[in-house]
Amino acid sequence: MTQREQESFRQICEEEKNAPACSAGVRIGTYGEKRLHRVLKKWICSDETYHERPVGRYIADLLVGDEILEIQTGSLHPLREKLKGYLETTDYRITVIYPMFAEKRLVRMDRETGEVLSVRRSPKRAQWRDALPELFWIREVLESPRVTIRLLLLSGEERRYSERMRYRREGAYDSELFPEELLDELTISVPSDYRMFLPSGLTSFTAPEYGAFSKQKGRDLYSSLNLLCSLGLLRREAEGRRYRYTVVKEMIENT
Repeated sequence: MTQREQESFRQICEEEKNAPACSAGVRIGTYGEKRLHRVLKKWICSDETYHERPVGRYIADLLVGDEILEIQTGSLHPLREKLKGYLETTDYRITVIYPMFAEKRLVRMDRETGEVLSVRRSPKRAQWRDALPELFWIREVLESPRVTIRLLLLSGEERRYSERMRYRREGAYDSELFPEELLDELTISVPSDYRMFLPSGLTSFTAPEYGAFSKQKGRDLYSSLNLLCSLGLLRREAEGRRYRYTVVKEMIENT
């Protein structure tokens, strides 16, 4: 990632800051994703003739030359069948762009007046490993030499509006995400790139031991371990009432 790329991202964020959140008719609840998605599309390719291009029965976010680029700002699960379809029916290279917020301010506002009611820093600070549970959903395509993953770490703010909608669960508010800075980028092209998610110095460990390393628990923890197993980096074996995960030396030594 270059300084020019970061500056370009910052400039697009500024341009989009006061733009409408989404087109008329889009239901509440998609605002944040729509704005972030739009910023990323412009940053990746400013020429809108490459945006929203038909590819077979799908619409690609971007089609540039021999490459399809898909931007997913929410769960990767809905992208699963689309990616498999691209691999089965086209010869295009495929890049998945997945952004995460490493720094985020939570701003509570009055929508009508624009008055800021409160500002606090979000305790959630995304790191690269936080992408693993999402990548688990598209694990079948990750070993393809035509698939590349681009992870982005961003900073920005989430504006939460003061009114709470009746049909929302307790404590849920309408909100918008406003990206501001591109902090870092990580490109993953082959299964061996996932070695960075293995504990240094440990060749065998249990799920709780990996959780202590990755700071994950529950579904996220086991999704991460299952992903690393499916990519051939770990081997899982029963050990009493729990499983032990062993680093596959052949995989490491041959890369």
